[in-house]
Amino acid sequence: MTKIPVVFTFDKRIILGGAVTIKSLIDNAKPETSYDIYVYHPDICEKDIKEFEKMVEGTNHSITFEYISKERFKDAPINKGGSWTEIIYYRLLIPELLPQYDKVIYADTDVLFKGDLEDAFNIDISEYECAAVAMEFNNENMICHKYFPENKNEYTYISSFIIFNSKKMREENFVQRVFETIKNFNTRLKFFDLDTLNITCDKIYNLPYRYGVFQSLYYSSDWENSNEYKFLKNVYTDETLKQEVENVVMLHYAGKPGKPWRRRHIPSDYKECMDSIPKKLKRFTFRDLRKRFFSKV
Repeated sequence: MTKIPVVFTFDKRIILGGAVTIKSLIDNAKPETSYDIYVYHPDICEKDIKEFEKMVEGTNHSITFEYISKERFKDAPINKGGSWTEIIYYRLLIPELLPQYDKVIYADTDVLFKGDLEDAFNIDISEYECAAVAMEFNNENMICHKYFPENKNEYTYISSFIIFNSKKMREENFVQRVFETIKNFNTRLKFFDLDTLNITCDKIYNLPYRYGVFQSLYYSSDWENSNEYKFLKNVYTDETLKQEVENVVMLHYAGKPGKPWRRRHIPSDYKECMDSIPKKLKRFTFRDLRKRFFSKV
């Protein structure tokens, strides 16, 4: 049995998305894979936690919820009133939060897993602090992300799927360095946790794109109209992208047309998983319903 710790961070506004993500992770696990799932949050109630626990009953997996106060990042820049609150920084605490593990996987909750994570977990990143998926070459000509001269990486990496070499990160005081980056760069941070990770860490292993396939490439072959393809094509060949999309492990619902549970017409694969989560977790917030009402897709 392969034990793999996997971390998610979300609050009560993303209960539905979090439930679908975790259900898809469990449903696509190999028989010999055992996930130790951890959810770090600021406000999820015990009733909802009990419903999440039902999803792992009778499986090889476990789930643990841990409270973290938003005050931990009270001085960090956030998108006030938007989706990017203090919670986006929680992932950067993982080496400190789980000292019993030498390696940990983190994933966002606007994703749908299509495969098992054993291959990713077994990648040798002993010489790196972490592993992530490259998005753009790190230079002044970036299309989507913000260029920081202080960022020493060849690429800018997305923070939606990260494999933490927690042992090495603890040895190199990664969490302390994170807070130093937040203090020193503060209002210069545009993508907040993503920028903080890339600036703080220059020992990042380049994961295959299959661990971060964007919905715009997965659901359409007309990539020329994809905003994401405009920068991805500078990092990957079309042949590589095609192969990675066909072998997708984690499908990421970033960019247009928005989060799947907020659309008029939910993608069939996402809806199938959504219909299998506990009914008490399948509820929409007012914001979800408002976005769904105005959705054009």
